Amino acid sequence: MERKSERFQIPVKGLALGNHHFDFVVEDAFFEQYPLEEIHHGNIKLQLDVEKESRLMTFQFHFNGNLQLACDRCLENYRQPLQGDFRLIVKYGEKEEELSEELMTIPFETSRFDIAPYILEFIQLMLPIKHVHPDDAHGNSTCDPEMLKELEKFEKQAVDPRWAALKNVKIK
Repeated sequence: MERKSERFQIPVKGLALGNHHFDFVVEDAFFEQYPLEEIHHGNIKLQLDVEKESRLMTFQFHFNGNLQLACDRCLENYRQPLQGDFRLIVKYGEKEEELSEELMTIPFETSRFDIAPYILEFIQLMLPIKHVHPDDAHGNSTCDPEMLKELEKFEKQAVDPRWAALKNVKIK
């Protein structure tokens, strides 16, 4: 079995100056190493472009694929498409240090740079806040119909009069 993120280490020490391209597939094995309750399965293609200069490297991440998430409304799994681009600038310095969201330093003697934590972070940034089945072409929910019927029962319950009075309050 490979180490936690061996597949996602870039050999920066032997990398020649100039542009380099790497292709990765981020799938279930990756998510098993970094368990997140919201992600059940995934298949994301990652194209990584690295521009190496003498004192810094620019990493351009291009993600395209999908994840399987649990719907917040009906609790059934659904396929969430993901697509996004991110940039990370890595400078050489005395120690490893994150200077900002997209700028960090690594020691000069670093031979391999692990991109796995950044892959995970960028995927989390692409996740929607609300996980819900997409509507069909006619604007109808594609959630589990049995669960939607159960939810309707709760919506039809009488509203507590204290809360009903708040509906009339308007904020100016």
